[in-house]
Amino acid sequence: MKLLMTGGSGFLGRRTAAYFHTPEYLVLTPSRGEMDITDAVSVRDWFRKNKPEAVIHTAAISDTGLCQQKPAWSERINVDGCLNLAESCRDFGAKLVLCSSDQVYSGSAVPGPHREDEALTPNNVYGCQKLRAEQRCLDILPETVCLRLSWMYSTEHFPGEHGHFLSTLKAALEDEAKSLTWPIYDRRGLTDTETVVNHLPAALHLPGGVWNFGAENNASTYETVKALLTQLRMTAALARLQPNETAFADNNRDISMDLTKLHAAGITFPATLDGLIRAMKKEETQ
Repeated sequence: MKLLMTGGSGFLGRRTAAYFHTPEYLVLTPSRGEMDITDAVSVRDWFRKNKPEAVIHTAAISDTGLCQQKPAWSERINVDGCLNLAESCRDFGAKLVLCSSDQVYSGSAVPGPHREDEALTPNNVYGCQKLRAEQRCLDILPETVCLRLSWMYSTEHFPGEHGHFLSTLKAALEDEAKSLTWPIYDRRGLTDTETVVNHLPAALHLPGGVWNFGAENNASTYETVKALLTQLRMTAALARLQPNETAFADNNRDISMDLTKLHAAGITFPATLDGLIRAMKKEETQ
């Protein structure tokens, strides 16, 4: 299968491109100079020349703070770029897998875990952009597979890469002079990127629509860290653990996801705590 991978140098895209470099797939990762997703003509010309059979679209501005600061700029990438790809996928007969986010559930009046069919009104720019991209891509190409990803982490390390939950936790554990502080009003899944990538071949065969695609978690971030340290018997770290009672206190963020639909399709993720325990033990052996 000839597979177009966008965002090939990003956190998810880099790992995904490496995973798909097998005899079964011909992975194409064009640079922006070769294909600018914000330019419909550039995208169409690239498709006409290369004729991919499927697209996994990971490229995005995922920094929520940056999206708040520069909404017009991030809109071009997070929404317009998706639409340009959807139109070319439709016109050239390619399957589109669009990487979305659990941030679409941010601000929901409905408590989690959230289902894919809920009515949504995200309270941040990034969530609004991801939801708009999903809806408009499905209008253009109903076969689009929209994957709502959770906060991801990785045991692989690449130079210059931004931090993630696991790296932040490890840095906090190593600084024994500081307390460990995590929010009690934040509830969301945390998913090993390796597991996400391993499930992407199956995602290519999902029917079009929206799919929650990440680890389940019914605990707050503070409760998750506490359970993790308890399971790993890290008593000294537990003594430093403190609840952050300020973050998200005004809106009590719950963007946890219900995976019932995904499980029915035969795709399962380890629960957040199980995945973190496995990752921490793997880190110890590296």
